[in-house]
Amino acid sequence: MTAFTDERDLDHPVSAEVEQTIRDVLKEHLSSQGLAGVLVNPGLDHDGDPVLFVHVKFRLVEPGINPRQLSDSAISLRRALWAIGERRYPHLRYDFHDDQRILGTENW
Repeated sequence: MTAFTDERDLDHPVSAEVEQTIRDVLKEHLSSQGLAGVLVNPGLDHDGDPVLFVHVKFRLVEPGINPRQLSDSAISLRRALWAIGERRYPHLRYDFHDDQRILGTENW
C-alpha cells in the first residue's frame, strides 16, 4: 500500500455518486468518439492498492477515434473523482470495435 491508501478503501464498493461521476465525465468527453457503455468495478492494482477498473466500450465511428479526446477524458475523470473525495485511481480499459481507426496512427 502507498501513503495515499486508506484502510477504508480496501474492499470498498463503488458508490452510486462515484459511478455516476465516471459516467457523466466520460459521456461529456467521449460521446462524439462513439461511447457505447461504461462498466465500473473496484479492485486492487499490481501493488495491492485499491483502484477503480473502468471498462469503456465504443461503437465504430468514422473517420476515427481522436486519441487527444481519450487523454483529456482520463485527466478530467481523475480531477472529478478527486473533487468528490474519491482517491482510488481509475484504470481505463478501452474496448474498440475491431475495425476502428485511431486518428494519427496511420503510419505506425
